[in-house]
Amino acid sequence: MQNLENYVIVIEALTPTMVAASTLIPIKVKTDSKFYQFASWFETAYSSVNPDTGRKRKGNFKKFLIEEIETILLTGKSPELMKAAEEFKKSSVLSPELQSAKHNLNETDFAKLVELMEKAKGGV
Repeated sequence: MQNLENYVIVIEALTPTMVAASTLIPIKVKTDSKFYQFASWFETAYSSVNPDTGRKRKGNFKKFLIEEIETILLTGKSPELMKAAEEFKKSSVLSPELQSAKHNLNETDFAKLVELMEKAKGGV
């Protein structure tokens, strides 16, 4: 049996009266595909914390994807999508433990962790 994850994408369309309307476009994605891995990574990498409540929010992958496809259709380019894809490729080089550390630590602490790991690996 195939592992599939459903993604429902809401796309705004203009009706004849020029009022924006939305429609659902469901797509099925295999859970072992790069697309699914990118979507999961994006939700984690672009998460945010509400400063008032401390609640963590996932990155809005669906909104990002729709905006980037629109940009490609209008301009033929998508620098933000390419930037995110490069970040995804770089992060997939890291072990799951380091990916978790990168997400949970601030930039300075993560850099210190990497420095200590390199020191330990080199035997210095």
